[in-house]
Amino acid sequence: MNWTERISPLLRRLGPGTTTPLRAALALLAVLVAGVATTLAVATPASAATTTICKSSPIPAGYVIIAEGSSASCPYSFPNTWTITTPSTTSTTVMCKASAVPTGYVAIAEGSSGSCPYSFPNTWTITTPSTTGITTICSASPIPAGYVVVGTGSSASCPYSFPNTRSIKLP
Repeated sequence: MNWTERISPLLRRLGPGTTTPLRAALALLAVLVAGVATTLAVATPASAATTTICKSSPIPAGYVIIAEGSSASCPYSFPNTWTITTPSTTSTTVMCKASAVPTGYVAIAEGSSGSCPYSFPNTWTITTPSTTGITTICSASPIPAGYVVVGTGSSASCPYSFPNTRSIKLP
């Protein structure tokens, strides 16, 4: 007796809506895929709104570039698309240096990604600064309105020669 004969009574109904082992396996696979997709959707930060646009379009206010790509739907030569997102307001976001650090955010490290254009290092890790304590930022980062510099330091995560960081806080 092979495996299908042994499990056939469990998986097969006679008449309309007959379930075969293949259909049962596909149904189980669909449920598992839906569960994984739900888990991934829940794990995505609420503030993230990611989309792909043609490079010929302006970057909407509040978005940063996180990758470049190619699409036959967009004009000009490849790569001709940007993947953009709204930065997280509760954690860090890695963005391509091809876009400016948005107002209200600070750069805390630079890095490299094959998804971003230009030579390495070609990314910034950005975050919103603390409203209750001190935040250490790269010296190349903009200082948000209202914040003051309370110290300097050095970090291998930031560009340029040491000292290459600033500590900022609200007065």
